[in-house]
Amino acid sequence: MGSSCFDELMRSLSVQPEVEAILLAGSRAVNTDDALSDYDVYIYANAEIPLSIREEITAKYCSYMEINNQFWETEDDGILNDGTEIELIYRDLNWLDEQLERVLYQHQASTGYSTCFWSNLINSKIIYDPKGSARTLQEKYSIKYPSELIRNIVNKNYPLLSKNMPAYRNQISKAIKRNDFISVNHRVAEFLASYFDILFAINECPHPGEKKLIDQANSNCIKLPVLFEKNMKDLIFQVGQESDEILSVIDQAIEHLTSLLVKEGFLVKS
Repeated sequence: MGSSCFDELMRSLSVQPEVEAILLAGSRAVNTDDALSDYDVYIYANAEIPLSIREEITAKYCSYMEINNQFWETEDDGILNDGTEIELIYRDLNWLDEQLERVLYQHQASTGYSTCFWSNLINSKIIYDPKGSARTLQEKYSIKYPSELIRNIVNKNYPLLSKNMPAYRNQISKAIKRNDFISVNHRVAEFLASYFDILFAINECPHPGEKKLIDQANSNCIKLPVLFEKNMKDLIFQVGQESDEILSVIDQAIEHLTSLLVKEGFLVKS
């Protein structure tokens, strides 16, 4: 599955009494990795593994390690002795179950990235799972994309593209008038988060995350807006141009997405 130092690190972590399961996620789990790909490892534990133990274990197999980063989740981030970057992310299986229950059975949408945890789980490779807890969770959520969730994702995210007062298009327009292109950049990122949340949802495709989204959509989505790839590339290009031409590109992207949503029955043509 990995290099010898990776495999040895996994074995050393798996024997810790707090560890219930270890899963490999990301590109290496689905065989789309390249020379820049790191290891995304999720360690599911029922209690915190002592920092001293984590330091001792990782020191054997890593040339560099940052222990207990807390920027997003609890992580140990470093470089294996063979030069490959690795992220050790610590989670609780019960917590993950609650998150997925909320999304997949209660059909609660987010503003962007609604189904990323789902994609992460079902596309992960199990490295260690002595009681079958991770396998049980994968089986529980190996379900058809809920139709009510699709509609909730569309209904939550589509108005934020341009329809309602807080919509990203309106915020981008104001930011341009203020020559505030840091704000433009932030709002475009949020626009894209909602745009892709809608796109993956209507294709019944769990959201794959932040990387290679155009390639992911082209590979996995049958239903794509007209000029999808061109609109996305034009939008990113315009972000750095300090021009209100960006609004024309956004309007075109919204128009084409709207036409697709009407065609697929998620919106009524006005």
